[in-house]
Order: sequence, then C-alpha cells, then structure tokens
Amino acid sequence: MKFSLIFFSNSYPDDAGGAYGAISEFARFGDDHGFEAVWVPERHFHSMGGIYPNPAVMAAYLAAITKKIRLRAGSIVVPLHHPASIVESWSMVDNMSYGRVDLALASGWNVNDFVLAPEAYGDLRGIWLARVAEIRALWAGRPQTYRNGAGENIQITTHPRPVQPEPDLWLTATKQPETFRMAGEMGMNVLTMLAGISLEQLADKTRLYRAGRASAGLDPDGGTVSLMLHTYVHEDPESVHNAVRAPFLQYIRTSLLSHLQGGAVDAGRSLSDEEIDEMAEYSFERYFETAALFGTVDQTRRFALEAKRAGVDEIACLLDYGPSLSDIRANLPYLAQLKKSFEAADAGYQ
Repeated sequence: MKFSLIFFSNSYPDDAGGAYGAISEFARFGDDHGFEAVWVPERHFHSMGGIYPNPAVMAAYLAAITKKIRLRAGSIVVPLHHPASIVESWSMVDNMSYGRVDLALASGWNVNDFVLAPEAYGDLRGIWLARVAEIRALWAGRPQTYRNGAGENIQITTHPRPVQPEPDLWLTATKQPETFRMAGEMGMNVLTMLAGISLEQLADKTRLYRAGRASAGLDPDGGTVSLMLHTYVHEDPESVHNAVRAPFLQYIRTSLLSHLQGGAVDAGRSLSDEEIDEMAEYSFERYFETAALFGTVDQTRRFALEAKRAGVDEIACLLDYGPSLSDIRANLPYLAQLKKSFEAADAGYQ
C-alpha cells in the first residue's frame, strides 16, 4: 500500500501563513517522509477549493520547494481546457520538477464550472475521453491537427518538450462501473472515492478495472487504483472524534450544497436546513465507521488492509476538509507511522 496526500478545500489562509501555506507545509512534510505524491485539485467559483483554479500553477510552486514527491493533478477538468494548453502547462512543471508530474483527468460535474467552456457541458464525458488520446499524443511529441484563427487546419507540436516521455495518467472515476473497465482498457490508473459505496462494492469495480487491463493485453495486476479517503490518525480515539466531527459535518453540508447547486445531485425540490443537517449526520456516522481513515495507527492499518483486499493500491489522504491546522499537524506523525508500518511489512518485518 502506498500513501499520498490530497487537497480539496484549504480553509486555513490566516493561521497557515497565507492561502497556500498549508499545502506548502504539508507537501514539504510528505517530501521529507517519503509519501508517494501530493495531489492538487482543480476547483472553480466556490469557497470550498476555489483557491485552486489552476493546479499546474500550484504544482510549479511545489516543484521548487520539494525534491522527490510526485506532483499530481488531482484532477484536471479536461473539457474545460484545450488539450494543447494542458500539455504545455504540465510540460513546464515536468521540466521544473525534473520529471515528477502525474496527471489525473476528470470529466467535471459542476455546471457552474462550465462558465469556462459552456459549449462542452452537453457532451462533457465524450470530450473528456476523446481528449485523453490527444493529451497522450501531444505529450509524446506527435503532431495533432487543430483549426487556427483563420479557420485553417494546421498541425502543431507543443513546447517545451517534457522530461518524461510519457506521464502516468489516472482516470478519475466514481459512480460508473464501466469507467473502471475503460480505464483498464486504456492502460490508465484510477483515482476514486467511496461516494456512497462500501469497500465491498468498490472491490467489484476494481475487478472490472483488472478485467479491462486483461482484455487489452495488459498485465491485470499492473496499474494503480488510488482511493481518496478523509484522514485523521492519532493515538487517542476520542481525540480523533473530537477533531473531525464538527468540521466534517460542515464539510458535508458545504459539499452537498455545492453538488445541489452544481447539478450533480437532483433532489427534485429544495431541501430544508433540517434535512441537510440530517443527511450530514448520517453521512458522518457512515464515513467515520466505514469510509474514512479515522482512528489510531492500528485501527487505520486494519482499514487500509481492508482497502488493499478490495483492490486498492494507494490511499490518497485528504487532509484539508476542515480540521484545524493544529489538529492536522498533530495527525501527520501518526500518519507517517501508518505508512511506515506497511513499508516494514513489505520488507518482511511484522
């Protein structure tokens, strides 16, 4: 099991030393303690995550303050961007980081994000999947044909040329089982989350992913399934509950409202504050027990092992969903212990 750090909100601009202080601090921690990667999201027009409108810019800054940790887009909303623009930006980061770039590619879901490309919303899934091949081709230096300002079709190649001949690519998949199979057939990795499903249900999807790889003539045991989990690890279980309950409830409320406003959830009618609170309470109890990396090192290790049995290769630890900055800092040494326990087991020690 590998461990990485993922960000989505960041609500600590003042006590973190600026809007990007927290992600900078935690990326340095991950770099110093051997975490696999840091994932930077793409978010638009919302207080939750809106400080990350361009993950390539953030990754370029992190490239200068880290040495080894992978720098991942988590995720690029592909239909909002021309493929050449994606490759140009991330090729720059690949050069700045000496070849540490990975890309997760998503379709997007929030209708308001498509202010940036309104014509793409009606076929966002089709555009998303079609552009994967273009991104791969441009990254490899193969010319692609596009229409220029005069209406003429011309061939282009992008510059600068990246350090890596081919980046590791993730397909961001949550609800549709067929997307997991498709990712396997395309030879891509998968970034996912427990969005209303159990680990047992995720196991069915990871089997589809492995079957997709096999059907494409690829090693079915290859590739990476990365699972995003809300994370808080501490020696005291009561401290875990106290640290995460209030901020996680608020996180769920805000996320639910964002999905309702963005068109990802069709409630059929307006939900009252009481109904939203009830849904948040239910979600919290479910997440705390069965869908998050919450607990002591031993408790979270058992959960991580269950995830591994479900076909997960990497846990992307979501940190900035609302706990105080001091609480996140207190959790990090225990999270590092959890990671080390798997490294020791892999080395033959128990």
